[in-house]
Amino acid sequence: MLNENKNIISAQVVDLQSNVRRFCYLVEQIQQYNNQAWLTEISQLLPRIHAVIGMLDGCSRNECLFSLSDLDERFDLFCRLKKIIGEVDGYEVGEELAENQLYGSLSDDLTDLYFELKRGIDLIKDDPTNVPAALSMWRDGFFMHWGKHLLDAEKHLYELRVHHRI
Repeated sequence: MLNENKNIISAQVVDLQSNVRRFCYLVEQIQQYNNQAWLTEISQLLPRIHAVIGMLDGCSRNECLFSLSDLDERFDLFCRLKKIIGEVDGYEVGEELAENQLYGSLSDDLTDLYFELKRGIDLIKDDPTNVPAALSMWRDGFFMHWGKHLLDAEKHLYELRVHHRI
């Protein structure tokens, strides 16, 4: 039974890596896609990534590596995504208050997700034995920062699909 669970988790980790690679590829190649098709595919990938990250919560902790990415590179990606995503980028966050409306940005969410997930993929690409470190980094980052961006992006993309905007 223990080996079965390890095999299931192992297969899910392989799927996670594949989905993260696909997500990063889509972000990097956004200009090659129709906006609607791109958003639809992103909306289908994010829940797959989320499902496996949630299962990593109980895994043993390894050393976690943190580094800041180039802020200019982040800003450039954010601007590129915002321009391409266009009018469906913004969304309301929280309760509607007449004097205090808060807004989110799908471009901001996807930019943060991209850089956090890409760091793990790059770590694995450098050395395949880095998978545990990448998983630990993703899990810890999910709970400390990018999980909120993932949830916000999933919710906004869900709303867009429900209202036939993608």
